[in-house]
Amino acid sequence: MPFWVGAHTLERQRSVVESAEATRVFVTGATGFVGSHLVEALAGRGIAVRALVRRTSDTTALHRPGIERITGGLDDPDVLARGVDGVDVVYHLAALTHARSEAEYHRVNASGTERLIAAIRAAQRPPRRVVLLSSLAAAGPARGDRPVDRGDAPSPLTAYGRSKLAAERICLDAQGSVEVVVLRAPAVYGPRDRELLRFFRMAARGVVPIPAGPRRLIQMVHVGDLAEALALAGEARGATGIYHVAEPRAYDWGEVVEWIGRAVGRRPKVVKIPGGIVAAAAAINERAASLLGRSTMFNRDKVRELLAPGWLCETEALRREYGFTPRIPLPEGLAQTAAWYRARGWL
Repeated sequence: MPFWVGAHTLERQRSVVESAEATRVFVTGATGFVGSHLVEALAGRGIAVRALVRRTSDTTALHRPGIERITGGLDDPDVLARGVDGVDVVYHLAALTHARSEAEYHRVNASGTERLIAAIRAAQRPPRRVVLLSSLAAAGPARGDRPVDRGDAPSPLTAYGRSKLAAERICLDAQGSVEVVVLRAPAVYGPRDRELLRFFRMAARGVVPIPAGPRRLIQMVHVGDLAEALALAGEARGATGIYHVAEPRAYDWGEVVEWIGRAVGRRPKVVKIPGGIVAAAAAINERAASLLGRSTMFNRDKVRELLAPGWLCETEALRREYGFTPRIPLPEGLAQTAAWYRARGWL
């Protein structure tokens, strides 16, 4: 069993879990970074998993008892109909995190969600609940130093954020015919993550660039904690609506780099780059990727996120209503992640 999978000890959390009810689930995005961890967490609970996988996906992590694989995508209504039929819970994690255009984001993240909900509505044996993994990008950045509350009007900065907000609204509009839980996560890190890997590699080389300007606070969540929160969202009695899941403590980028440095055994130099230069570099990189017919994570939207005042969210609702608090603080999680990278030759 992976180190991040374990039973929570809070009595209130025990009281809301219906261990016998959610016995079969359908997971979209099952081979992705978060999806693969969720499948492991669910399998560790003895839950039968039906996993949606693309033909080109690496399914190594899914070759274990209790996991049924369905090959296809969110663009195939017949595949979705097979996936949702007869399951208790649908975990919808499949999404594009970088794309060449807003239309491409919308086609997968919004329209794909619309087709999934249509399949659920049409199912002869429909699930009782849908759990959507959304993003803090759908809500938008913090309002100064005030964390985003789930009751705040969303103000996404990016095409990705707008597509995830559309997916949230499509799911929430289905309330009544199916229970809907939306979990918004900030930056997610941990074993198998490739996005933060670049910062580990830069720290190992001794220099990490970050945007100059005012102190910007962010919250993060370890993938193991997120997988546990998702599993709970499918099991908890009466769970509906939007929740944020993140380590309650906020860090600035300097602290994040410091802890990454400790994880790799270095004290990297932090080089602060003016925002205008960061934006110009992102525009050039985005243009180059476009000419090659590719998408890139380092684009103008990413710069909008990096230069935002901060990414903070309230996490009290999830703790208060379901007794869930992330267990892995950032320093510990980064050290574990670095060890995983080293063990597999990524670092």
